[in-house]
Formats: sequence, C-alpha cells, structure tokens
Amino acid sequence: MPRTDLRRVSRRSGVSSLSSALIAMAALAGCSGSPADADRTVTVDLAESVACVDPHQAPQTSALNVARQLVDSLTDQDPRTGKIVGWIASRWTVNSDATRFVFTLRSGATFSDGTPVNAAAVVANLKDITALGAKSPLGISYLANLRSAVASDSRTVTVEFSKPSAQFLQATSTPTLGLLSPATLKRSSARRCTRELAGSGPFTLDTTTTADKSFVLKTRRDYAWPTPLARHTGAARVGGVTFRIVPTAQVRHGNLVSGQADVDAQVQPQDVDSFTGTKLTLLSQVRPGLVYTFLPNETSAVLSDPAVRVAISRGIDRSAFAPLLSRAEKPATSLFATSTPQYSDRSAQLSYDRAKATELLDKAGWVPGGDGIRQRAGRALRVRLVYASTDPYSSVYQLIAQQLRKIGVDLALTPLDDAANNARQAGGDYDLVSWAVTRGDPSVLSTVFPVGSANPLRRTTPGKLEQSISAVGETLDTARRQRAADASVDLILDGGHGIPLFEQAASVGVADTVKGIRLDASSRPLFYDAEVGK
Repeated sequence: MPRTDLRRVSRRSGVSSLSSALIAMAALAGCSGSPADADRTVTVDLAESVACVDPHQAPQTSALNVARQLVDSLTDQDPRTGKIVGWIASRWTVNSDATRFVFTLRSGATFSDGTPVNAAAVVANLKDITALGAKSPLGISYLANLRSAVASDSRTVTVEFSKPSAQFLQATSTPTLGLLSPATLKRSSARRCTRELAGSGPFTLDTTTTADKSFVLKTRRDYAWPTPLARHTGAARVGGVTFRIVPTAQVRHGNLVSGQADVDAQVQPQDVDSFTGTKLTLLSQVRPGLVYTFLPNETSAVLSDPAVRVAISRGIDRSAFAPLLSRAEKPATSLFATSTPQYSDRSAQLSYDRAKATELLDKAGWVPGGDGIRQRAGRALRVRLVYASTDPYSSVYQLIAQQLRKIGVDLALTPLDDAANNARQAGGDYDLVSWAVTRGDPSVLSTVFPVGSANPLRRTTPGKLEQSISAVGETLDTARRQRAADASVDLILDGGHGIPLFEQAASVGVADTVKGIRLDASSRPLFYDAEVGK
C-alpha cells in the first residue's frame, strides 16, 4: 500500500525536521526575484493514482496532497515545533481529562459555494466522517468514542467523547477533518470523490477533472482566512494548480528537468543527488508517524505464529539499507519516526541477530530444507509480500529478501498494479504488506493495529494491545502518554505485530521558476504561498 495519512504528522520528540533546502526556501520566500505571474498555474506530477480527493475518505498521500489545497481545518500544526495553532478556530478549551473540547470559530470564512463556515457546518462535517465509517479509515480513528458535537451558536462548537481523546486536538489540524460545505456533504460519497466538492480552502476543484489522470484546481479570488503559518494573506498567488498522475519516476524527473512540470511531488531516493549543482530545489522533510513497516496478516498460515514474525524482524539487517535510501532517510530505530512526539529509541529490539532468528525458527518447528528454505509439515516457509509496482523502495525489499534467505525464509516479492494491489490488500490475500502512516501524534498506532481500525493485521479479537494503544489517547499528561506509547510499541515489536524498516522523508522537487512552496507538518506540499516567475 502506498504511504498513507492514516498517515498517513510529526513523529520524534516533538517535531518534524526541516532540511537545509527547506530552510533556504523559507528564507528566500520573501526576497525579490522574477516578477510573479498570478495567472500561471503550477503543474505537479504525482506518483500514485488518485481515485478520490474527498479528504474525509482519502487515505493515500497523493490524494491528500490534492485535498489539502481544497480544505481548511479547525487548527494547524507548526512543522518546526509541533505546536497546534488556530486556523478556522480562533481559540479553544480542553477539559482536564480530554473528553470535552470547545472551539470558537473565526468570522468571515466561507466555502467555495458561498455558504458560511459556521458551527453548524463544523458539526455536519464531524457527523459525516462518523457516518462514513470504514470509508473514512483515518477519520474513524480520529473520532473514536465521539459522543456528541453540538453548535451552541454560530461560532461555538462543543465536541464530547465518551472516553479521553488526547489525540483529537492534533487530529483537527489534518485534512481528514478538513471542512466541506453542507451541500457537499449531502452528495453521495462516490460523487464527492472526483467532482462537486466545495471546501473552505484557497483553491477549488474543477468539475471537468478526470479521475486517475489529472485534477485541475482553480484559485479562489475571495479567499482571505489562511493559516497563521502562511506567508501572506488574501488569494493564492497563482492562478491554480494542476495535478497529473505520472507513475514512472524517470518521467516525473524528466518533466521537472525539461520544464514540463513545476513540481515532482515524489522524488525517488536514487534521484536526490541529481539536484546537487542545479537550479532545481529539493524540499526534504522526515515524515512523522509510523515508519515504513512490514505488517503481517496474522491469519496467514505462516505468520499466525509470533515467533516467525519476530524471527523475520531479527533476520533483517537494517543498517544495510543506507545506500538505498535518500540522504534524509535512515533505518528505523522504533515504530515511530524520530520526529514523532513520544518517540523512544528501540534499536535493541530491532538489531540484526541471525542467531536469535534461527533459534526462534528452530523452536517453532521450521527446519532447513535442501534448497535452504525451511519447511514444516511439508510446507515451505514462503512469505508473500504484496505491494504496488510503483513503490519507490522495491530495491530495499529485494535486499531484505536476500537477507531473509540466509535464515531460511523465502520472501516472495509480489509487485502489482494499483488496482490489483488494492484488491489483494482489501481481500487479505497476502502474508506481508508494507505501510507507512504519517501523523504527528503517537495515537497514529490506533489507525493501524487495533481491531476495528484499518487493521491490515486482520486481527479479530481485541486484547492487551488494544487496551495499551487506547491508553495513549487517554491523557494529556506528557509523561503518562510517554509510558503508554512505550508500552504499546514494546507490545507490537515483541509480538511481531509490526516490523519497522526505515524512516521515510518527503522529497519534493521544485523548478527554479517557482518559489514559496512549503511543507506542512505531514510533509505535504502547500501551494497557497507559491509564486511562478514570468
């Protein structure tokens, strides 16, 4: 599965790290240069197909790259500090056990269909996400245990949960909880995916757009309520943004170099060095949240045994990944990226230990076969890794397959086109999948691992893991959250419920004619401040 925001926002001890390139862009954003052309559009090449840009439904990064431009959120998150700041909500209060949140909205904001962004609209959005259920894989985790959302007047929203929800304030900064007009919410979920989607953001979706090929956004000239993290006020400085689906990395890079595209939204690790000594700009930022991780189907014949899952983890030498990653990326030292709040180093549990892996497999009854692959009761220890053929880290998977063969595990690499990959994952026809989920809060765990979540592990019976992950979101106390997050990570690693691989960085290539693009706390490019030179 492609990286998601299920993701698929900031992991480490507080905040996303900015690369020197991004810092330089921030410093230059206000400097003089070529005159900006307010009628020019920015052309952005995306790597993944996009079936739906409704932010309430879309989990994939490419889809949310589009959706973020269309909607505002109650709050925003500063990528440098991790701090939550106001946006549509000018202020808020939270009670001591994080079960009651009261938001006061700014005045004057409207949706692109002209209706006001008021308390009733906010309530309608929260209820819509709840009603979508499994169609909103990110939203249902953000709004778990929602009891009520009430508009007491036009500018005041009170949100209450049946259990403490310390993660909710950060969730209000995400595009998943972005605001759509009440009229939009009345349309079918399918209809909202590719057309007639009115948000409160600085751009509108052109209704002539064609799904999976391109999405054309136009600038709202009446927009005047940006996040305080923006660098200007008023309408966006470009005429619009065109997102094109270009799966082939070489083609995207060639488009950027030749001027056929202004932005490559997913620069491949092997192309990062090619930016050195050119006029192109590379924006790099480590993605917070769940690192790239193998997630096992715990109902599969070979991976139902935790000993086998842990053996696979200990049979992987993560230090060998370095040559295959970009400069901003590094082998995992935990389930969380180092930029995620409540990150703790778990390198010892992820260290390469071939002897330990062999011992675990021996005790589990898997004996070496004549071809080096272990067997038990006539079955080879063959593990199917299902992933998209456009996955930029296939070379890492190939290396892992070589490493695991040394302990007698046959990692069968199964790259598929997007449609086939999605179908296989939805149907549970895999042993392993590779996911990364971006979010700047340790409650990102609740999106993936518990029964009732996205649950690629296919677990059916809740237990200690669910209780531990739930505790992460039940307190605002930093020390208690740290202990709960540590306990949850330990349960996941010790049980082989997740096999962390490496931290992923967003690497966005930008043409020299474009200035002002910045990355948000989820490492997603924002085009509101963008300018295109004539």
